[in-house]
Amino acid sequence: MDKNRLLYLLERDKTGRLLPGEAEELEAWYRSGEARPAFTDGLSANALSALEEKILARVQAEAPRPALPLHSWRGWFGRIAAAVLLVIVAGVGIYLISRRNGRIVERTGFGETRALTLPDGSEVTLNGNSVLSYDAGWAELREVRLEGEAYFKIVHTRDHRRFRVRTGADFSLDVLGTQFNVSKRSSGTRIVLDEGKVQCNIGGSGAETLVLRPGEMVQFRKEPADYERKRVQTDLYSSWKDHKLVFKNTSLGEVAAILRDTYGFETETSHPDLLDRRISGSVPTDNVEILLQGIAEASAVSITREGDQLIIEPRSR
Repeated sequence: MDKNRLLYLLERDKTGRLLPGEAEELEAWYRSGEARPAFTDGLSANALSALEEKILARVQAEAPRPALPLHSWRGWFGRIAAAVLLVIVAGVGIYLISRRNGRIVERTGFGETRALTLPDGSEVTLNGNSVLSYDAGWAELREVRLEGEAYFKIVHTRDHRRFRVRTGADFSLDVLGTQFNVSKRSSGTRIVLDEGKVQCNIGGSGAETLVLRPGEMVQFRKEPADYERKRVQTDLYSSWKDHKLVFKNTSLGEVAAILRDTYGFETETSHPDLLDRRISGSVPTDNVEILLQGIAEASAVSITREGDQLIIEPRSR
């Protein structure tokens, strides 16, 4: 089992959404002895907690109880638990070291959303498969780095300090107090503004600036200078934070990109023309199986899931 699949199963197990087949898959992994430190690097707090609970429960259930005095039994079990927990601690080592080096790093797994409160009181909601990092001690500039997707609600400080979101060496955006969605995925970078005002800095030294107004979006594929700016229906791009996806004449190919970036699903089809089909409507994201069923119904196709692979085919009559 690869790390992304393990993370997905652990997150579902922790939230009580594990399907019977997934439970069997996770149980097989526990029995395989793959719980080595390198395999647990990068797991979220929820996933690590779920892993810890499962492994400790297994130790308690399967370890033979020797005929020893109670104090000896406690010491014996403590040594086993300590050895098991060493694996867990190794998995969060990167996060702890990052804090000691003055850098805070927040990560989400595939399909996970997480609400964060920053040191200044600003609120951030991270979408699945995303990383937000920032210095533990902010100076005059409040700056965060983003890989993935996040929705920001930025507070305006009394001393009017700027808040900066950086997505790369050649692109960042500055705000004072506002609400907006930022997405940096393999398909490109996109900023959608709900409230307030955002200044986009294009180029390594901010050679060009672009000011967005509420209801506007700017997006580019690779080079920030090749941006597109237009007015949009903003809730189409931030509905994920309310545990749903809203589509409006969206191609199935675009939907497949969302499923890859946010949920880790790779898509294949023997009929590429199916990806040109367009759908409108909304689907809930709380349950991946219901999400896939909703997309299949809306686009009149068949979606078969095999692990992290989605097979899209014409619907049989």
